[in-house]
Amino acid sequence: MTPSLQRLTIVGLGLLGGSVARAARTRRAAAEIVAVGRTPGPLAAARAAGVVDRTTTDLAEGVGGADLIVLCAPVGALPGLVRAAWPHLAPGAVLTDVGSVKGAVVAAAEACPSRDGVVFVGGHPMSGSERSGFEAAQADLFVGRLTLLTPTARTPEAAVARVSRFWETLGSQVRLLSAEEHDRAVAAVSHLVHLAAFALVAAAADDALALAGPGFQDTTRVAASAEALWTDIFRGNRTPLLDALADYRARLAEWEALIRDGKWEALEAELAQARKRREKLG
Repeated sequence: MTPSLQRLTIVGLGLLGGSVARAARTRRAAAEIVAVGRTPGPLAAARAAGVVDRTTTDLAEGVGGADLIVLCAPVGALPGLVRAAWPHLAPGAVLTDVGSVKGAVVAAAEACPSRDGVVFVGGHPMSGSERSGFEAAQADLFVGRLTLLTPTARTPEAAVARVSRFWETLGSQVRLLSAEEHDRAVAAVSHLVHLAAFALVAAAADDALALAGPGFQDTTRVAASAEALWTDIFRGNRTPLLDALADYRARLAEWEALIRDGKWEALEAELAQARKRREKLG
């Protein structure tokens, strides 16, 4: 298969950046893959694994001449990375990211000066792991998973098509929505889930944790994720997360009242409705 990209640059080689590199190499998404990082360890590991052709700690050098640049940094760092990379992008280059919060990074890109057809397309692969770092990267991390893109009214269709084609090459399914819709949705189905998992572990007494079985372990698996990463995400999506948390608290309060009042048939009906909704996910 002939690569659709001449040069792909990946900024950041953690779990997602490393997985992008592995997947792009395995699926021949680009003729050349360049990695940019702050520390030499992950860069050296990526070179040794043969998943990148060239590495650098210089952002301007790394993004220059690339057809597609994927920013794989914590969400709080993404707006600044967009602004820093923007002046160094080649004419016609497309810049995208993998952040799970889109409002701030899209706003930062929209505020950048127009130049030479350079375009930003917000992106978020709905893939991940409680593990972190390049050593946790997987070439098949995106296979069969959704990747959400958040173009604006100013985003050229050709740029959206390029980013869509890239993620589809990595095995992902692409869906388009606005940044506001994205942040509201992922607050409910991702960010709240992680917050609840952390809370379940924090609420359990030590003697109870010692007896935890597969149900508790499966439900709270994501609470093994890096706390700094998730604090950054919660900060970046604060208002939608608070809204989702309020809805969740209200539902728990309703069910608490049913349990307190012994309304078991009503509780069973509520649980049945939730089960049916869950079954639709497959």
